Amino acid sequence: MGIIKKILFRGNILGKPRHRNFFLDMEENIHIHYRDLRIELSREEFEEISGTFAKQSAELQTIIEEKKYQDGKLANSNQDDIRIWTESRLTHGVKYHPQRFSLEECGDGYHFHYRNYKLLIDKDEFRQIAHLFRTMDIDGPYASTFDEVVRLLDANEVDFVLDVGNVPDEVLAISVAHYHMPKVRDILNYINFSTEKDEPGEKRYLGQCLTVIARPDKQRSAMDYRRLRGNQKVGRLVDYLAQSGTAIDVNELNQLRCQVLDFYFAVNSDKASNVDTDPQSWLYSSVNRQVVFPYKPSTESGKVSAEKMYRAWSALLNGFQLGFVKPSKEVLPADEQVALKLKIEKVLMREIAAFAAVDKIYLMGSAVRGDMGRYDSPFVHGKLAKLASDVDILVEIDPAREDDIPPHWDCYLPSASNHCAVYHIAQIPLTGGVEEWQQLFPHIQFTHHLVDAYVYFPSRGYREETDAFLQKFKAQLFFDRARDGMVYYGEEEARIAKRLTELYGFPQVAVEKMKVSTENALFKVFADKQDLILKLFKVSGNYSSSRIAEHTIYEEKLVSAIKERGVSTAEIIHAPAGIDTAIEGFSALLFERIPGKVEQRPEYPLDRIGAAFAKIHRVQIEKPLELEANFHFDDACMIWLPTFDRYLNGTQHSPEIAKAFADLAPLAARWHPGENRDVLFSRSPIVHCHGDVTPKNVIVGEFGEPRFFDFNNAFVGPRMADVVDGAFEFSLAEKYIHLADFARFDSFIAHYAEHNPLTLEETQDLPLWISLMGVIKFTKEVRVLLERPQESLRRKRALAIVEFTLSRVGE
Repeated sequence: MGIIKKILFRGNILGKPRHRNFFLDMEENIHIHYRDLRIELSREEFEEISGTFAKQSAELQTIIEEKKYQDGKLANSNQDDIRIWTESRLTHGVKYHPQRFSLEECGDGYHFHYRNYKLLIDKDEFRQIAHLFRTMDIDGPYASTFDEVVRLLDANEVDFVLDVGNVPDEVLAISVAHYHMPKVRDILNYINFSTEKDEPGEKRYLGQCLTVIARPDKQRSAMDYRRLRGNQKVGRLVDYLAQSGTAIDVNELNQLRCQVLDFYFAVNSDKASNVDTDPQSWLYSSVNRQVVFPYKPSTESGKVSAEKMYRAWSALLNGFQLGFVKPSKEVLPADEQVALKLKIEKVLMREIAAFAAVDKIYLMGSAVRGDMGRYDSPFVHGKLAKLASDVDILVEIDPAREDDIPPHWDCYLPSASNHCAVYHIAQIPLTGGVEEWQQLFPHIQFTHHLVDAYVYFPSRGYREETDAFLQKFKAQLFFDRARDGMVYYGEEEARIAKRLTELYGFPQVAVEKMKVSTENALFKVFADKQDLILKLFKVSGNYSSSRIAEHTIYEEKLVSAIKERGVSTAEIIHAPAGIDTAIEGFSALLFERIPGKVEQRPEYPLDRIGAAFAKIHRVQIEKPLELEANFHFDDACMIWLPTFDRYLNGTQHSPEIAKAFADLAPLAARWHPGENRDVLFSRSPIVHCHGDVTPKNVIVGEFGEPRFFDFNNAFVGPRMADVVDGAFEFSLAEKYIHLADFARFDSFIAHYAEHNPLTLEETQDLPLWISLMGVIKFTKEVRVLLERPQESLRRKRALAIVEFTLSRVGE
């Protein structure tokens, strides 16, 4: 840009341009129309300009891409003088009206003709312009005072800051970006300042009443100066929003909301402290589009503070009717639309249609219209920051499968205005442009193309409203299970389905992998109107891994035997005898799926759980099962007691775990002679034990009836091994270690004993059983802790086991 000597007038007095067109037309001459500007050209001028522009624009575009230049939302001001001179000299003169200057009142407003340019001006705006020209003093003096020179440097967008040595009304000392030193010289020379001193480290310019000292600065970047210059005009954010109202630029609004959202996540995660979290105190630089969060020494961080701040911020935005404002969007080119559509189809089939609960999928919105795009600024909606268009769908659920909603679907809103629940199901990644936003706002997890689903549950009704909603948005039926048949998440599920058909003769099988905390693999199976669970055995618990296949046969026989005795548990679907039942190379069992809920979090219905557990043992004590005793509890002891000794003197333990080993060592030593264990075992009835009595292995039915399942660690042994193990687990509360309570230990045993009384010897031996099981269970936790040191849960469980064990062994 040229050097500004004097600002005759500057102000935002115009409305928005009346036209948004860019087009060419040809009548008596050729016209280029750009918004409210029209340029008249002869054929020769047009051909010369269009040819030159094609070459120069291609060159500049290459430089733009090389420098990754951005203006506006991610400004990275260019410091180099980039000018393209290719064929820049025009050979053809202005043909139409080369000397005309004309002002005309016309039917569509005022026309300002300057040579071959015509500018369309609104009537009201023209009156303001005419008034300005009447009142303008073009012969007024140039800038000469301290404030006037500062304002002139700002008007010329000089990158500078005030420096040491300023004397009000006498000396203006400034630190200037080295690339703008020549510009400062030209400005001051234009307004009659003379050069008094010209040295590399300092330039002095003398005016009538002011001396300007300019010192070059190579430390700050153009972005630094732009931000500093913009911060000269900072005010309260609330005041800015109040003054702007709903007329605020949509991209600017979402950019400032991004800054607040990033701050929210920083406060929430204790990464920002001593910063004022009251939105009424925040400042805003509209030039930089930067929110300034003031320092406050007493402010607390953390989730409570973050949520309080977020509520206040949301209330403020809603009060200004700015709670939901979309930024502008750049529609993707046609070829990218096609590629994205293929990705959408793949995700809808894999993440939605592959689950048996889904009957139909309807596609709506921009994915149907073919105008998917990316936002010019992140679209902040609640605590989401979206970078691109959502994939809007509606999913209809099978009336019989409403409880089988995939666990990875995130319920965002239980009920929307159309009475459907809203789930966020998946994301389709953007191909680029994410890194810059992530660098600006590092605490935000940006959302790409979000698969945003309205989910219709038939049991909740509202069929007519849902149909009206689909019709209103011209939804397209994308998937219909009755029409399109079975879909599988991946190749593994497809292979398993085929294998189940071979083994059990099911006509049609749906297979869904379950995400559970086990190293074995679990799958939901929907076959022939049956709800089943398939388990592939990959690891062993209380026995050698080489015996997995043998134990699977034992588990199948044990479950069948106790069910014949009236124990309520998951029935096994038996494959034809004499054939290989392995699936994916692993031993497998197919169970009926027990309806109900696994309650891993306390409080537990210990009275009913104790009764159900006691029955597993009682039916065997009343009449022993005719099963092989190939898996004994002592086998587990001979795995974990030697492992304790091996870990005992390890150097990799933390101080607290090392101390726990030292405290338990005398207890562990007692159980190494097999004779000591034999004596203990002989004083408790021998039964086929469950082997893994934990809250996660109990399903509580609709009417509160508990059922034990998953006999993967079953063994033959003294029932007290099962009882004490269960008492430990229900005290530790699974993953809810903060709710651990060993008052439940004796309560668990007491409720068991109400339905299957303990012998006097078992009661007397309880401290011994606690010491043995405490050592074994502690060792199991340490094994996982050594494999995954980051798991704090395992450390907490291990230490809780030791503390309780030591408190009880002296009884």
